[in-house]
Amino acid sequence: MSEGVIGGTIVAIRARDGVTIAGEKRLSYGGFIISKAAKKIHPVTNTIGVGFAGIYGDMERLLKILRLEAQYYETEVGRPISVRSLAKYLSVLLFSYKVLPFYVETIVGGIDESGPRIYLLDPVGSLIEDKYVAAGTGAPIAMGLIEPAYRDNMNVSEAKELAVKAIMEAIERDAVSGDGVDTLVITSSGYSLEEKLFKR
Repeated sequence: MSEGVIGGTIVAIRARDGVTIAGEKRLSYGGFIISKAAKKIHPVTNTIGVGFAGIYGDMERLLKILRLEAQYYETEVGRPISVRSLAKYLSVLLFSYKVLPFYVETIVGGIDESGPRIYLLDPVGSLIEDKYVAAGTGAPIAMGLIEPAYRDNMNVSEAKELAVKAIMEAIERDAVSGDGVDTLVITSSGYSLEEKLFKR
């Protein structure tokens, strides 16, 4: 991973009935592959998930914080946290650490009463909502495949297929990405997480 560049590749695509978040499994630092089975895609609640690109320790800490915040919100307010509220909470948290930031780019996606939503956040908390997003060193490659193929009326199965293709394309061209694909598909009925490791 070169200095100043968030390593790895994650993508998310909004469909009419849910969202798909996908990421590759390589964890590397300074040209050395630390792991070929890193998990960068995680459920936070039954209907919200996150994807991370960057330093693994920062990913794990942020995931723990987000899960605790979601649980606290539901206990205090009496209903599940919305996708935007969780993304906004993370935005404020990241901005509060802007002097010594978390070295990650984050995707927050899910479905709530307002429908499927996807947000992209940089290390200092800039919050962008879109129909499809990508982050990490392989993001330009992945976006080059997603953008011409995306349709507003696609379903989650089609979104998952496109997300996997985008990650695979990034793996072919980005040395920091590789070794498998994780996908998290979220609909109003819950989530499904699928792991695919490449043969070594």
